[in-house]
Amino acid sequence: MPGTTARRRGSRHAGSRTARRLVAAASIAYVANCAWGTAVAVRLIRTRRLRVVHHGLFVVTATLTGIAATTPAWTRGRSALLLLPALVPLAVAPRTNPRSGAHWQVAVAAAPSYLGALLAGRRAER
Repeated sequence: MPGTTARRRGSRHAGSRTARRLVAAASIAYVANCAWGTAVAVRLIRTRRLRVVHHGLFVVTATLTGIAATTPAWTRGRSALLLLPALVPLAVAPRTNPRSGAHWQVAVAAAPSYLGALLAGRRAER
């Protein structure tokens, strides 16, 4: 029907919507993880008993990023391919000393991938 904005299942953009949602979820998890880590680093939050929060956020971030990065294999959305480079810093970050500058630098190295995937998804939506 002309002028209808609703998308039907199996339409051209159905897979793209799934990819955009997964990219958004992974990006939100990444921002939350970075915010928590920053709050701990500047001592806004004491984590003697709460270390599991940062580790849990990291697992959620890595899992969502991995799933989102695979969406081009099973949907038509290609913007999630931009998340593939983020997997490298996500693999390296746990192996760096959290008290060193390298830990946050490695974590921030993933930011352009998340931003690029979000922006590419918005462009594909139009």
